[in-house]
Amino acid sequence: MQFENLVKSKLININLNASNKDDAINQLALLLEQSEIIKSVKEFTEAVHERETLTTTAVGFGVAIPHARSSSVIEPGIAIGRSHGFSWDQEADFPINLVFLLAVPAKIESPEYMGILASIARMLVHEEFRKSLIEAKDIDEFTSIISNGKKYLVNQ
Repeated sequence: MQFENLVKSKLININLNASNKDDAINQLALLLEQSEIIKSVKEFTEAVHERETLTTTAVGFGVAIPHARSSSVIEPGIAIGRSHGFSWDQEADFPINLVFLLAVPAKIESPEYMGILASIARMLVHEEFRKSLIEAKDIDEFTSIISNGKKYLVNQ
């Protein structure tokens, strides 16, 4: 299960209009539900919020990667939102512009799940990659940038 294989244009909102973390997670979870990646927005977002209580998933550079393993997840998927910036939580003292909501079935083992998170983080640490996503003119360009993001991954 590779990050770029999970990216689908119908799961991307480049005009995310979120006012806070909960709003962003709910909007992106709706995309996952509409695409039949998850069975229930409520169940899945509860798992995401439970994970979020452990520590913030705002990772710096204007990026948040909320995620959860849940029995409501039918198949692995990722919903992506791009916004003009909003406050994530008290731990994140920077506005969030990119949100990558990762949904993983409960049956998937932790190492595989953590590998996806690591891939996302390794790409997003590169300013050129983030800047390209923020400046993408449409979903096709946004998706293409992610597909070409493999060049930022070492050990692939």
